[in-house]
Amino acid sequence: MQEDFLQYIWKYALFASDRLVTTRGERVEIMSNGQFNSDSGPDFLFARIKIDRTIWAGHIEIHVKASDWYRHHHDSDPAYDPVILHVVYEPDCEVRRSNGDLLPTVVLPFKPAYLDNYHRMLKTLSAIPCTTSWMSLSSMIVEGWLISMGVERMESKALRIQQRLRQNHGGWEQTSLQLLMRTFGFGVNQETFDRLGKNIPVKAIRNIGDNLFRLEALLYGQANLIPEPAEDPYSRALSSEFFFLCNKYNISRLDKPGWKFMRMRPANFPTVRLAQLAGLISLMPLNPSIMTVESLPQDIPVSTYWQKHYDFGKEWRDQSPTIGKDTLNLLKINHLLPVLACYASAIGQPQSNVWWMEQLERLPPENNRITRLWTGYGYQVPNAFYSQAFLHLYQNYCSSRRCLSCRIGQAIIGSG
Repeated sequence: MQEDFLQYIWKYALFASDRLVTTRGERVEIMSNGQFNSDSGPDFLFARIKIDRTIWAGHIEIHVKASDWYRHHHDSDPAYDPVILHVVYEPDCEVRRSNGDLLPTVVLPFKPAYLDNYHRMLKTLSAIPCTTSWMSLSSMIVEGWLISMGVERMESKALRIQQRLRQNHGGWEQTSLQLLMRTFGFGVNQETFDRLGKNIPVKAIRNIGDNLFRLEALLYGQANLIPEPAEDPYSRALSSEFFFLCNKYNISRLDKPGWKFMRMRPANFPTVRLAQLAGLISLMPLNPSIMTVESLPQDIPVSTYWQKHYDFGKEWRDQSPTIGKDTLNLLKINHLLPVLACYASAIGQPQSNVWWMEQLERLPPENNRITRLWTGYGYQVPNAFYSQAFLHLYQNYCSSRRCLSCRIGQAIIGSG
């Protein structure tokens, strides 16, 4: 038995209220379950109950065992004196407040099937706890929750952009650059790309313009990836150019960048991604005031050296891969659309989030390990809005087994 399960049962009143009596046989009527408290203190605040003929107003505390009251030292904490009801699974003892008053205790009466359903989801070895159980639910429940997840994903991205904007003192172009570079990390090297983006002044990017070689010198130099000593003419030229840029813009290399190359395909090496990023920056505006959905080029140039190499001194066996449609799709989903929507909202344009959602619905869904998990259990992922919803659901609910906070999980638990 888990305490959070009992809290869930109490919060949504999934118990037999007509069987609610104290351990001393007093009839209990719930007038208000109270407000769930996610901070320290009693579990539910400002509840109202009636015990026999007396109405009480105060807090509710929930434990698996009544003796947990003492194990958690609530008996000596005045903050728990306003508790008017102790709700438990096992009434293994009577409990008292810090002033010695006896605290009314009830055993929570609920259907055993609820607990069985919950344990079944928790104990499954599947990455998705509900596996195929969702198929028995109303499509309205499933669809409604997925839409909520997609919107929640958008809101979390908007919040991160606002936080980054504050760190950059309102500089939209610098923020856009940093978010683009973080996106280019594509998971494995995302944090290092993020550090790199914070280390590059947008003024340098602006002044360099579309000079691809200088952009490469700036990126590889600050990424601390130029070999020392440089062994070929290209590396030596990069090193010399980066030395000039360091003095001009007062910049320096990342300290201990921690780039990851192991167990990766060469096409995903940070050296390859930086060559592609340089090509993209040479063509794409970073200022959201002049960016559009069409700002993302479909054909991104890569310098001659990186057409032949996947790392310094290491040549491709075959032709070097270009940025594919899936990668461009990810850049739209994770960079272009969020930045454009947040900028539109910041300058007072109405319905920016509706526009954002509509744009996602026009894009194909992402194809990755997590979306394939969902399709393996029979879910349909029709477009990018839904693939974002499934990613958010997995990362924030399924992977941590937060079934009690998920409407699909709640519906399955209550189906017993």
